[in-house]
Amino acid sequence: MSNYMRTCLIILLLLGGSALWADDVRQDSTILAGLETMVAEDQTLRGIDTLDYSVIHAADMQHRQAVFVMLADNEIVSARAKYLAALLLQHADPSTCAECYLLAHQLSLSALNMGYEPARVLAATNLDRYLVFTGQPQKYGTQSNIDSTGQWYLYPVDSSVSDTERRKWGIQPLDSLKAEIDGLNSEKGPK
Repeated sequence: MSNYMRTCLIILLLLGGSALWADDVRQDSTILAGLETMVAEDQTLRGIDTLDYSVIHAADMQHRQAVFVMLADNEIVSARAKYLAALLLQHADPSTCAECYLLAHQLSLSALNMGYEPARVLAATNLDRYLVFTGQPQKYGTQSNIDSTGQWYLYPVDSSVSDTERRKWGIQPLDSLKAEIDGLNSEKGPK
């Protein structure tokens, strides 16, 4: 093969490769736009205090199904897309999809491994969510709730996990987390 033909072949391969890369970028930006729209809707719905929970539940189900389709079609490939998908899956109904939290944890870890630092805390949060909703103590202390009297409480926390480990995942020391819960309860006053 002559140098001229070799050069032409290399140029064709490069042009073809860049066209494929451009298609990947366009597809990722379309996927990101869809995920960002769903995350915005998710957060807006959760910010409306008077909203009927059934509306939130229906939106969560719709978002979860959309994420599952995108995952099945191998469309969630960038770190940001994985992070956004994890944000959506973390709001799955634990009675129907506690495993969604484990999937969200894995997506967060993958995004973090790709260098997307905001996924660090989300990975820990989603692991805690999975553990809590499968009846196990959480590792990091990110999960709390309100009891029937209106008082906040922290779900049980694995005592073998150190504050050093928490810091590694961007989580505050356990005493600080407990103090936040106490602060929330003192703001409300005794019930």
